[in-house]
Amino acid sequence: ETGVTLLTDEGEYIVYAHFEQGTIVVEKGQQVKRGQLLGKCGNSGNSSEAHLHLHLQDEANMLTAVGAKSYFERILVNDSLHLDYSPVRLDRISPVED
Repeated sequence: ETGVTLLTDEGEYIVYAHFEQGTIVVEKGQQVKRGQLLGKCGNSGNSSEAHLHLHLQDEANMLTAVGAKSYFERILVNDSLHLDYSPVRLDRISPVED
């Protein structure tokens, strides 16, 4: 398994994919908290570099789900703080230290 799907309190699904094989540390049905380790970033997809695929969708099945924009309350984008931001292609994202 190289992916994790989370069901939010709002009934949306967050899909994380391309973890390093064998590093996912959460289990099906487990509740998770913000900042909790899910697994290690890998390149299990069609890529030459380690990366994490993340998207938001309206149902669990990726083949029939409709995607939605993901917004982050506070996020560093290319070393600049952004609030309520939805990343775009080529953004370099970093967490904001509390």
